Amino acid sequence: MRDVLDDDLAELYPVRGADDVRLARLREQLFAEKPVSRAPRWVGIAAAAVGVVMIAGLVVLLRPAQRDAPATMPSTPATSLQEAATLLELSEKPAAKYQHITYRIWEVISASSFGVQGVGRTLVEFEYDVWLPTGNDEMVVIYRRETGQRRPISGVQPGPEQTLSTMSFPQLWTTFCAATPCKEESVSTPLPADPKQKLLAASPRLLSPFTTIEEKAAVYRALAESPEIRWNDGRLSVDGSVVQFAIDPATGRVTGKEEVETATSPLPQGMPPRSVTITYEWTDQRPS
Repeated sequence: MRDVLDDDLAELYPVRGADDVRLARLREQLFAEKPVSRAPRWVGIAAAAVGVVMIAGLVVLLRPAQRDAPATMPSTPATSLQEAATLLELSEKPAAKYQHITYRIWEVISASSFGVQGVGRTLVEFEYDVWLPTGNDEMVVIYRRETGQRRPISGVQPGPEQTLSTMSFPQLWTTFCAATPCKEESVSTPLPADPKQKLLAASPRLLSPFTTIEEKAAVYRALAESPEIRWNDGRLSVDGSVVQFAIDPATGRVTGKEEVETATSPLPQGMPPRSVTITYEWTDQRPS
């Protein structure tokens, strides 16, 4: 090994004959057996983190490779649907056993849906809670309920004791999944070419808790292929008509949906037939 070191030193630093004695001493120091160090333990830790080798004035800095370094979220909010797709793909990874998704829905319900005789409309609030396990072969828990919050709109109103059958609850997606892994079935159906119908058809796959991040990002990019479907600071719509989706520009997540009343709608101006707000959190607890 000394011969190899001699050759390396000779290539790096050609020396005169007068330097032979100095190099001989350097070689003896490099290959001499050193006594066991009694330095504090933190010295060894520092040496492991950053190693420095000095050979005849040559300094080599050795740093350990960083493996599996976590990706950092871009700090710039999305300004387009394509950018929102990229943000979504870089979103936070599972941080607990379950993803808890809450859907808060306001929907216009007719009096007949409550079993009430006569014509009337009531704005009713619903809450859907989904606990989606991050592991496989685990049960999916979904609770749907009326919150009890109602706002009379017109005509005959149901009494507080009159409740809706769950069959009359708003349907946000159609896929059923009892245990993970879950698959949103609507994803396999091609989207229509017409921009308005395309956005409407995308609704179940955008709202469903079973649509994966990769699938949802692909839906964003498919919608972005239609220039009529416009992004306006996190609002996605076709000229503000039929339906609008809210997408968080900071994360790329769908945070809401609002159906737009038509010109012939019997509802008060500005009141959507249905509005949905979505929130997300990670948790290690869920109802049994």
